[in-house]
Amino acid sequence: MNISSLTNQDSQASRQLVSPKTQLGKDDFLQLLTKQLQYQDPLNPMDNTQFISQMAQFSSLEQLQNMNQSLGNKDTSTDQLQAAFLKSQAASLVGKQVEVATTEAVYDGVHTTSLSYQLNPGVNQAHLQVFDANNQLVRDLELSPRQTYGKVKWNGKTDEGVTVPPGAYRVVIAAEDANGQAMLGGEVLEGLKVEAVRYQGQEPRLWASDREFSMDDLRAITEE
Repeated sequence: MNISSLTNQDSQASRQLVSPKTQLGKDDFLQLLTKQLQYQDPLNPMDNTQFISQMAQFSSLEQLQNMNQSLGNKDTSTDQLQAAFLKSQAASLVGKQVEVATTEAVYDGVHTTSLSYQLNPGVNQAHLQVFDANNQLVRDLELSPRQTYGKVKWNGKTDEGVTVPPGAYRVVIAAEDANGQAMLGGEVLEGLKVEAVRYQGQEPRLWASDREFSMDDLRAITEE
């Protein structure tokens, strides 16, 4: 006789005895309910209210298990929900005026250029600076640090009062904190009207003035 085989069988049986099933699933609950109905006293059957209550418990158990399975796939569900939300949000922006971060201001040679900006927290002093194609500073406009959002106008002239040629100019915000240390001051904003939304895979891309933007580029939705 193979003693080791019997020992293994005894060991497996012991493990089964010491490791009973500690959690009941919806199938177990349904089997218990069926047995309860099968062996109920015909002279004293289960009360309808009690039966409905147990069925409600079974339904709740099933919903909880389904929810648990859904949460088990929460990464996929969250990604799908986020993608659907972004698509819906992007589609609603068509025809609306928005603001995006920019490093460029265009002077047409005639009209004053309006420049919006957003300052970062902690700014003590800030200037919006305009540079030409040779990276030469042509205009330095002081900003109020008390305004997180604001607008300034540039009439196309240098600090010396000389009118610059029409064209695109680089704009940045130079700032200092309360200790006089240079810091990231914020962003210059450009107003655009969203003309279309196109998709690259799951990512919506906004089109305005023949340029493409992502949803992350948006800083504000200003008007219809």
